[in-house]
Amino acid sequence: MLKLTINDIREYWYILRDFNNKQYEINIEFYDIKQFPKKGDSIYMDERLLQEINHSVASFGKLDGIYGKKINAENFEDVIVVQINGENIYLKRYYG
Repeated sequence: MLKLTINDIREYWYILRDFNNKQYEINIEFYDIKQFPKKGDSIYMDERLLQEINHSVASFGKLDGIYGKKINAENFEDVIVVQINGENIYLKRYYG
């Protein structure tokens, strides 16, 4: 998983940077979490997923949520980790 740091948030658009200082912009909607990530927090994401959703819209929610695929070893690339105040929150990609 690639670590991305949130550099800015404009409405639902998250401006992310990786360790090579490459920038990504993703319109992210989060469901079923108590606190939303803010500037300076981190998101860990599979590189294939990142390339797929860069400059587009994506939704993420609880791993046991009814939306999206059931998560197993074969489709772990649909899981992200949002790190807020040192706490890791595991979310899966929801499909609309």
